[in-house]
Amino acid sequence: MELLVAVAIGFNPYAGAFVLAALTAFSPRVPLSDIGLVIPGGLWTLAAVLYGAAMPVDFVLGKFVRFAPRMRLISHVVAPLTAGLAAAGVQQSALPTPLVAAGGALIAWVIAVTVTSTAARMSRSPEWVGLGHVPVLMSTAVAAACIIPLGVVLQGLGLGVMGFALLMLGLAELDGRTTAGRPARATAGPRHRSGRRPGTKAPGRAPQPMAPPPLAGGPRASLRPLPPAAPTHGA
Repeated sequence: MELLVAVAIGFNPYAGAFVLAALTAFSPRVPLSDIGLVIPGGLWTLAAVLYGAAMPVDFVLGKFVRFAPRMRLISHVVAPLTAGLAAAGVQQSALPTPLVAAGGALIAWVIAVTVTSTAARMSRSPEWVGLGHVPVLMSTAVAAACIIPLGVVLQGLGLGVMGFALLMLGLAELDGRTTAGRPARATAGPRHRSGRRPGTKAPGRAPQPMAPPPLAGGPRASLRPLPPAAPTHGA
């Protein structure tokens, strides 16, 4: 369970922590460790309110290019701190608690940094007209909100959704790094099928003067004798 919590909070610390705190405060189905049982229900409720209030702020400001870098830097700090505490609160393994907390924090930080890198790269993509970070951040928020509830109901289902989300994020990051490593082709502008850019003339022979129009009667009209001139009065 601690792995699901760390990954979900890494995708979006506000959505993941809000869902976890709300389920823990209002449902007895969330498995808690000894540390989690010591935390009173009112504190879980307060955490749900605080993270729930911060979630729409992150949703809105994170979509604007002006505020998105700052919001992602804040997430880089909130994600490992929240994941470390949450992983220790829901720990079910026999590993030492400090190791679980440190591992959860590290996993959440790595995922948060990867999400930021992918979103920044997509934002610079010309196909998305500067809005490529929006679908990345929205999809990771949805994944964070779905992983924990599904893992509480059926742990295998939660692990499946978590694996699929990590796979998609990894493929997007790998594709971005591969594309960035390719040499950029010189594209000075669109070209015609002939290979010329618009507004340029094709190289070739010098322009020739336009030929005179053919005489009336066809090409052999110039071989016919001219009719005699009509006599003029007074000649």
